[in-house]
Formats: sequence, structure tokens, C-alpha cells
Amino acid sequence: MEPSLDIHLKREVSSPNHKILYLSRGGYISGAQRQLLYLLQGLDRNRFTPLVLCTEGGPFLEKLKDMRIACKPWDCARWRKLKSLFSRYRDAANLTKLARSEGVSLVHCSDFQFSEYMLRSARGAGLPSVLHVRAPIDRRTARKYRCDEATVVVAISHRVELRLAQQARIPQDKIVLIHDAVDPDQFKPRASCDNGGVLRQQYHTGDTLLVGIVGRVEPAKEQLNFVRIAREVLRETSKATFFLVGEIKNPSYHSQIVEYIRRNGLSERVHFTGRREDMPQVMAGLDVLVSLSGGSVLYEAMMCEVPVVNAWSRRPEESYCIRHNETGFLVSERSIESVRKVLLEVITDASLRKRIGHDAGVWARKHLAHSTLVESTQDLYDRLLSEGVRNQPLQRDG
Repeated sequence: MEPSLDIHLKREVSSPNHKILYLSRGGYISGAQRQLLYLLQGLDRNRFTPLVLCTEGGPFLEKLKDMRIACKPWDCARWRKLKSLFSRYRDAANLTKLARSEGVSLVHCSDFQFSEYMLRSARGAGLPSVLHVRAPIDRRTARKYRCDEATVVVAISHRVELRLAQQARIPQDKIVLIHDAVDPDQFKPRASCDNGGVLRQQYHTGDTLLVGIVGRVEPAKEQLNFVRIAREVLRETSKATFFLVGEIKNPSYHSQIVEYIRRNGLSERVHFTGRREDMPQVMAGLDVLVSLSGGSVLYEAMMCEVPVVNAWSRRPEESYCIRHNETGFLVSERSIESVRKVLLEVITDASLRKRIGHDAGVWARKHLAHSTLVESTQDLYDRLLSEGVRNQPLQRDG
């Protein structure tokens, strides 16, 4: 089916601003979509007009409509699928036509799997391109998706920035670091959470501590290892209840976890919540967040003053926000036992949890507010557009 790209905006004759074309996933509002919403909410409309194409309808598209942002479902062919051999070029040509007809000034892609469409439309219309990379990738993946051919590659964290340069071998002068962010008006300290939080009320957890992992249920998020860690902790203390929060993206992996929970008699202390639409309240109600894969959930927990145990996803020198025993806990050694030791200490020491949570919140409010993300991105746009860059490396300041 030919994608619907017949978007025509009412032009404001007196407005000199630049139109930015965003390519994004649709569906539910997960980490990448939430970060894009932060940007679009704060975007200076006197300077930039957003035009968003997303791969499907759903809550993300509806939220864009509520914000009165020009948006449309984008029915594009999967670029690397054999059956898309011919339709993908048609879809790319249609996207280029859209960029030209709408007077787009820059193409910004929030998922590297759409990089081919971004590159072809930007080059076809003579525009600069910005590609967001949200997780570490290796050289093979970077070459597969031609990431280094974007005008600028935005890394969302210091860890991603380092690995883009060292492992993916993206030229350093193409990488720009813009950290993910959090809205402090949504994610508030746990003291503002009524009656112990929604999970405590719904699951009747009593006076146990709530330990959660947040993310889509799929192997990359390591929920099975989280449950293995839970088993080891529960062998030594009965003071904790464990929660897996997130949409089930991989049913077979979910079934594997459910079977592990059943086989080890953990059903009373380990719960799946599924997708939640009240994440600020869920996060504020946790006592500890465990992350085995990184992501912006770390920042959300810190903003809520929930201590974070961040394991396996980064080395100490790669961590910007989590500083061990200061703003959280880092576990670099990839073993169940190493995480168990740290988590057990956090669960049993209330003063430690309080100190780390407080310091994490102070740090997050200073460094991770969503206004910083907006300002940094707009500065990047200004530099690209004022310099007339067309898919050429952006020179770093200094």
C-alpha cells in the first residue's frame, strides 16, 4: 500500500521559521516517544514548525494531535525486508516529495532503523539530517544502517557517545551528546506519592519494599535475569516484593519468565504489571529500581528520588548520572551474585536508600530537566541551518 503522505499545512506567511520533519515510531508512548514529546512540547514555534510522521496510530499519535502538531501515520515499507525491494524506493521517493512540497528545512529521525528513509529524503531534498541513536551499537550495525552518513548523530548518553566513537567508529566530529531528560512536573519525589503508591495499594504488598524493573518485556531488557536475582534475594530476606513493569513485546520470552517464576515458587513475590499509563505514579511508588539495560527510566527514577541499581549496561567511566554510592549504584561485573549483594544491601539499609535517593533527586533536577534537552536540540538546529550544512560533518566547538 502506498504510504499516505498528503500532508499540507496552512502556511503562516509572516513566519520565517524552519519546518522540521520528524520520523518516529508510533503506537504506545515508550522511552523514545516520550523524549520526542518533551522536545515537541518545548520547541519554539516562532523558530521551528514540527511535522511528524509515525509508523502507526495509537496513544503517541493521539497525543501529538492533542498538542496540535501536524502529524500522520506513516505506512512505510520495512527497508531491509526482501518483499519491500521495490516499494521501499517508492516510499522514499514519496517522502522526498513531501519534504520538498512542505518546505522542510531538516529531517530528524528518532530511530536508526529508519535511517535509510532519512538519508534518501534529506539528500533528495538537499537537507541536513539528524539521527538519534538510543543504545550502543557496533560497527556492523552502524554500517548496516549507514549511521555515519547522517549529518549529525545524536547520542542520548555518555555511554552511547563513547561506544559510537570507539566501537561503531562513527567520526567524532559527527557525534553530538544530548542527554535524555525528564519532566520534573510529572515525575515527582516519592514523598508526594499517596498511601505508599499505586502498586502497593493494588497488589497489597504490606510493609515489604517494592523493587521494580521497567521496560518492554523482551530479551534485551533482561527481565529473566531480574527474576533470577529476585530469587536469590528472597532466599535471604522476606522484606521485598518484585515487579516487572512493561508491555509484553516477546510472548515466548514472557512465557519463559512465567515458567521460571512458577517453577521456583515466586508467584507471591514477583508480579507482572503489564503496560502502565500511570508511570509517574508507578515510579514514585517504588522503593528501588533495578536496570540491567540502561534507558531513560534511570533518569525518571532519580527524579522521583528512587535509588537505582544499574547493572551490566555500562562501565563506571561511561556513567554520567549514576555515580556509585553517590547518586545510585553501579554493578559492572556481569553476574547474578554481584547484583544480589548490592541489592540486598540497599533493601536492608533504610538510611542508605534515603541518602542515595535524595542526592539522586537533587542531581536529576539540576541536570536532567527536559528544558535542557529542548535548548540543546534547538541550538543544534540553529547551527546546522545557519551554516547551511548538507550531510557534512558538524565541527565541534573548541
